[in-house]
Amino acid sequence: MPALELAAGLVSGCLAGVLLWRWGVARAWAGVVALVVLGLSPLAPYGHSATVTAVGIELVVVIVRWRALPGERGSSAARGAGWTCALALLPALIQPAWWPVPVVLAVVTVAGAQAGPRGPQADELDHQTLTSFAAEHGSPRLSPVTIVIAAFREASSLPVVLRRIPSEVLGLGVDVVVVDDGSGDGTAEAARSSRAHVLRCPANRGQGAALRLGYRFAREHGARFIVTTDADGQYDIEDLSRVLGPVVAGDADFVTGSRVLGRQETHDRVRRLGVHVFAWTVTVLTGHRITDTSFGLRAMRAELTALVTLDQPQYQSSELLIGMLAHDARVLEVPATMQERSAGSTKKGGNLTYGLRYAGVVWGTWWREYAGRAVLRAPAMRGGEDHARAVAAR
Repeated sequence: MPALELAAGLVSGCLAGVLLWRWGVARAWAGVVALVVLGLSPLAPYGHSATVTAVGIELVVVIVRWRALPGERGSSAARGAGWTCALALLPALIQPAWWPVPVVLAVVTVAGAQAGPRGPQADELDHQTLTSFAAEHGSPRLSPVTIVIAAFREASSLPVVLRRIPSEVLGLGVDVVVVDDGSGDGTAEAARSSRAHVLRCPANRGQGAALRLGYRFAREHGARFIVTTDADGQYDIEDLSRVLGPVVAGDADFVTGSRVLGRQETHDRVRRLGVHVFAWTVTVLTGHRITDTSFGLRAMRAELTALVTLDQPQYQSSELLIGMLAHDARVLEVPATMQERSAGSTKKGGNLTYGLRYAGVVWGTWWREYAGRAVLRAPAMRGGEDHARAVAAR
């Protein structure tokens, strides 16, 4: 019985905390009132432990929020959260022995808030690569639209991709940056035969690290908009204007294609199922409807890449997407096409390996970007859409 009661407290308390964070004080009131009624009903003692747990979470929300945002102590949101805690205290007094449960959750929540996101990362290889490029090519001024491609052992497919990229889109000039991620098959040489600017890393680190370097190079050399695509030819360059258009028009800060909204020519049923599973997971975790978390054709305002923590060496697409959502970027999905690879094979491993690692990145990024910082950035406490637009405009 105690174990069941503890489990009930943990689950109900977490749900109450999510209500307060995700849907604001008004709906959280309803959730806590329900817990109070449950605690005073014949279903006790389960309701008592649930209410105690909810109180712990809500107190942490209020304390951390007030310490971080002292200018808003008198806001209706803060007052509402305080009254919510007070209401939840009533049945909690009946079973004070359950206070260790919310205390543990409070410590975890505060620890997450202390960790928080850190912004873009860099290492010595980034410095070496940029220094080597500058010594050979100087400091070129890039066009407003810069397409960044991470390539590893794609000497056969990359030239085809590069030939299809237009020199102008939506009336803006287009440049291409290829980051050769330590290939040994002539990938860099294949890219240099085109108009692309080629950054050659001395060692292989993964697609995520290569793209992170490409983002930095693009924004530091004048790009206003960054587009990503893969070196294997899986993304139809005809979708470029559709993905880029909303960003250029100022209607979005980050746009990603979606094979679910569009179409896909791949036939791996496990991967197809994974697309839906991870899209559902990210939708639930972030509160934003997402249909495809791993599409590689994306467009974004260049400066936003300097705000998002980019740690992942390989499975970077969900990290970037969740990071953008956490920074209040206006994220949009558009229909796009996923084609078969034009050559070569995937570097991401088999379905099981890929799925487990990708799931780890999704949950790890959510915890870093949302779980710790959520109490400071609850949608109902930050001014809604107007605030999001203001953040994106900075």
